[in-house]
Amino acid sequence: MTAPDFAGWREPWPLTPTLRPLPEPKPVIVETNRALPLAKNATRPDKLPLRVLAGGLRLEGTMPGKLYARALLSDGQWLGCVKIHALTGDGKAGLDMWLWVTADAINHP
Repeated sequence: MTAPDFAGWREPWPLTPTLRPLPEPKPVIVETNRALPLAKNATRPDKLPLRVLAGGLRLEGTMPGKLYARALLSDGQWLGCVKIHALTGDGKAGLDMWLWVTADAINHP
């Protein structure tokens, strides 16, 4: 997928849009610790098999990404649609991760 598809979205209030796609993706830094609070369920690395350490996706505390859109929530908060690229522990493979994250997890360089 090269970019999210918002073609099916019907804006309820066109003068104050809920979904705001950006004309061009904007570089951002994503605080993955805020976006994906995974640490509470993590296993210590010395307790994991090497295949998991080498082949599992590695998420850093902050990762570069691109912001594609913003969406307004019914409580006034904003979410950002971001794409980050995660590599495996050995760096031999990776994949793009599309995430909707809270605004406090997005920093502009």
